[in-house]
Amino acid sequence: MTAQQGPELEYICELKVELDPAMVVGETALGIRRIIPIIGGSISGPKIKGTIVRGGADWQTLRPDGVTDLEAHYQFKTDDGFLVYIKNTGLRAAAPEVAQMLAEGKKVTSDQYYFRAVPKFETDKNGPYHWLNDGIFICTGERLPDAVSIKVWKVL
Repeated sequence: MTAQQGPELEYICELKVELDPAMVVGETALGIRRIIPIIGGSISGPKIKGTIVRGGADWQTLRPDGVTDLEAHYQFKTDDGFLVYIKNTGLRAAAPEVAQMLAEGKKVTSDQYYFRAVPKFETDKNGPYHWLNDGIFICTGERLPDAVSIKVWKVL
């Protein structure tokens, strides 16, 4: 009997998500709650290109242990006119001093923290991007001063 082989990954795209400054709700029972408006951006990959549509947000909770839980909901329009909805859940873990720099919008290299998530896509089941509805995707993230760079892979 042989062990099952691990899955391979197929690179899908990079999302450059532009952000407004965070709105801070304050310290809740679960941690510090922040809401970060998504105001635009772009998506570029071998099989898909488009523009991120204003109107989404990233709802974050900074837990007492210093880890930030992330849940972003937003959408993009492909260059050929199809709308795609994204729900991206994940986390960012960083040492306290790095987390503080990120919160202040300072440049921090991505090797100084862990930022991973699982995006779920929804789009027209009869359109050319229907394959987004039927896959498991993972992504890495890099926080930039006024944006986030998200690189997405499909788990094969």
